Amino acid sequence: MRSERRDGRIARHRVYVPLLDRFLYRRPFEGDQAQRYARAARPAFGDLDDRLLDRLAPELGAGRRLLDLGCGPGTFARRAAARFPGLQIVAIEPSRDFATPGAVRAVGEALPLADRSIDVAICLSSIRHVRDRRATLRELRRVVRGALVIVELDPAADRRRVARHADQIAAPVLRWMFGPLVVRTAPPARAIAALAGAAGFARRAITPDPVQPVYILELV
Repeated sequence: MRSERRDGRIARHRVYVPLLDRFLYRRPFEGDQAQRYARAARPAFGDLDDRLLDRLAPELGAGRRLLDLGCGPGTFARRAAARFPGLQIVAIEPSRDFATPGAVRAVGEALPLADRSIDVAICLSSIRHVRDRRATLRELRRVVRGALVIVELDPAADRRRVARHADQIAAPVLRWMFGPLVVRTAPPARAIAALAGAAGFARRAITPDPVQPVYILELV
């Protein structure tokens, strides 16, 4: 009987997570939600932007155009521009409620970019928020001639990394929600990698970040 109850809980959990993902997260941040994210949640990623730029330095140094899809408040785009002044940054964000100077308002499913016009693209905690991930990855395959890097919250992240991030969130309610309702409901790396493969990308690497509760999926 105990085993049956446990199996039932596991089965409910497997249904619960994709339902939350579909109905709560496949949309951009809007209004007050966008402002709370920019003010209270985005800074909790700490030095992740700089470490990602270190990792991508050879490709960004040799490239001409970087696409930051779902740029949010523009944190990564600004750091990339400061680090690589000769690089053209194309920042795309569907929400009008982020204060991101120079960002293009567009959705991932219909990128206003020419074929093979992007050297490196990054989706930093944004692929989960597009409505149609399959269509977005097909669009990215169309415009990216180099590497695509998807950095997303990892539902398999250990408690230490989840807690470290949560402790840096400035809003108590968001801090409480972060582990069970944000991280654990994120799309796993294998699911995004499968969609990317169907869109025509080849997997280069999947690695967990040692500090933040995210995985880094590198595609070419």
